[in-house]
Amino acid sequence: MNGEGSIIACELNKERARTLQYTIRKSGANNIETINGDFLDVNNNDPSYAEVRAILLDPSCSGSGISTERLDHLLPSHSTGDQDDAGTSSRIRKLSAFQKKALSHALSFPSVERVVYSTCSIHQAENEDVVSSVLPMASSLGFELATPFPQWHRRGLPVFEGSEHLLRTDPEDDLEGFFIALFVRKSAVDAAKPGDGASAAGKQARRRRSGIMPFSSLRLSRMMLCSAGPLWRR
Repeated sequence: MNGEGSIIACELNKERARTLQYTIRKSGANNIETINGDFLDVNNNDPSYAEVRAILLDPSCSGSGISTERLDHLLPSHSTGDQDDAGTSSRIRKLSAFQKKALSHALSFPSVERVVYSTCSIHQAENEDVVSSVLPMASSLGFELATPFPQWHRRGLPVFEGSEHLLRTDPEDDLEGFFIALFVRKSAVDAAKPGDGASAAGKQARRRRSGIMPFSSLRLSRMMLCSAGPLWRR
């Protein structure tokens, strides 16, 4: 961000919100605002968020790609079908339903140009299925899937057209399981029209003088939703 703009970090849990605020103070960052609340309760039409350009959405997930969550194979009762059962469990279905709501909400911010959706899950229900479910809405709002880290060899599961834009890491080969989808609003990638530079620079300078930063990002951290009530009941 080159020292410009601001970051709004949402954290639902009070204790983690205090930890986040402490970490920010220790880092010396002075352009980060924290909200102790639920991202889904953030009003996307509130003028306070009219300048939001980017959202990093890292919602509650099963954590099935993290090594500490993958110890079931050590249990005598473990079978090869357990992984498939886990991917369709009631808990996963609830998480997936919540993730779809959160991603739809992120895409609905009127000025947002880029939305990153990420999980540390290996389950299709939390990854490709979530992305696929919001594609009609995303398209109607002018978004398309872009390709993060195009040199990376492991892409999304081939379950819908465009899944090659998605990124996966494998818990066996890549040590951790992770998933990324990048939505970009088509207008954001259009080249600036000739003659717009001066007016844009003037507008940016006026915003600086008024204390309103020209670029802000709204971040939803994984910690924000870890205590989201029934989503975590087994």
